[in-house]
Amino acid sequence: MAIPIRPPFLQCMAQRTARAAVLCAWAAIGLPALAQVAITDPPVTHNFGNIAIGSTYATQYFSVFNQGQTAVTLGQVVVDGTDLVVCMALGCATVAPSDFVVSTGTGCSGMTLQPGVGCSTLVSFVPTAAGARLARLVVPVEGGNPVTRVVEGTGTSQPLDCVLDWAQQQYKDVLTTPTATFMSSPYYARCYQGGALCVGADTAVPTVAPANVYLYQNQTLQSLGLLSDFAALAKCQ
Repeated sequence: MAIPIRPPFLQCMAQRTARAAVLCAWAAIGLPALAQVAITDPPVTHNFGNIAIGSTYATQYFSVFNQGQTAVTLGQVVVDGTDLVVCMALGCATVAPSDFVVSTGTGCSGMTLQPGVGCSTLVSFVPTAAGARLARLVVPVEGGNPVTRVVEGTGTSQPLDCVLDWAQQQYKDVLTTPTATFMSSPYYARCYQGGALCVGADTAVPTVAPANVYLYQNQTLQSLGLLSDFAALAKCQ
């Protein structure tokens, strides 16, 4: 007696699991199955936070997991700025791939992941300028689409950011709606009141002279005094 052979879709549905049902539904209409490889940790809301320019201590492991039923091989994990669009206003994030460094040690690059197996790659945020910075972490997958994640952090200029944070508490009625700190050579600055006034310091230029704090308002630049004096007043470390 011949054994009847089920059509592939019926064979698939016979697995009677929720995951199989989803995969079968995609297969039935001729569309690709759900992504097999995913960055599972940290959550998409992760941000490296406020980190002093040049610091190297802001690190995070990014975990890649094979959620599929077959082995996958990963390519070289990199950071780039592809397909990232940011606003052009003062204080908006800057696409800065070089500020995010992928560890050359043991990680996910070149790994073959069996089903249900994951790996982790260490990424460091080393800001080179003040302000919000972002890039795209890319994990290539052989024979498939790369897995990507936007990585973000904010570079801070110390002690200027500390001084500005203090000043905003002292002059809440004047220093309203602040932007993020940003670099406008030769100044690191933060603007207020929709850009009507900006406060910054000339810490971006190597000089033997001490850094000064400046106020820019009504197209006029005015020195307010030494940054070191303001830092002492604000009790900045």
